[in-house]
Amino acid sequence: MTYQDFVKCYPWIDLSLELFKGIMPTVVALFAIFMNDSLSKKRDLICRKKNLQLDYFVKILNWLHEIKNDVMEVSLDLENALNKRNPDERRKRYNGFLKSISNMNGCIASWKDTYNVMLESFNCDIKLTYFKQEMKNCSDNLVKIGEQYLKQADTTMATDEINKTVINANEVIDKSIGLLLKEMNTLY
Repeated sequence: MTYQDFVKCYPWIDLSLELFKGIMPTVVALFAIFMNDSLSKKRDLICRKKNLQLDYFVKILNWLHEIKNDVMEVSLDLENALNKRNPDERRKRYNGFLKSISNMNGCIASWKDTYNVMLESFNCDIKLTYFKQEMKNCSDNLVKIGEQYLKQADTTMATDEINKTVINANEVIDKSIGLLLKEMNTLY
């Protein structure tokens, strides 16, 4: 029996095959569109979450760089204060140094808790409590150096101590930046 004979015996099968041939590509296309749409919502949600994380990581990275610059400025303020020969000028500059170190500590304290909560919500391994403690130690050391050398005439040793403290602080900041960059790399 040929196909033509088969169609003459059973015309409804030919009709259904013709309809299937005409409708099936449309059904397959609609199914593909539906699946792509349902998967794209999930994909977009993941992409938005990653972009949000990346934005916050960039903000934290900029904050760390600002702190690094603040540490350098504070150390320069202290060195400039200790290099003055006039006691009144030295005291005036030292008070300016204390003001700038207070501003730096305020900046660290104000953003540390916010960024720490965000890092925890993103399940990051970075803990800013160690970072804050080390920055507090840096501030305390710089103040101690300033108090120690404020009334002394020879302050050449102060520069070495200040540089050592700044180097330690920069190492802590660089370690935090490295951890943050690792987290940023895992996003993509």
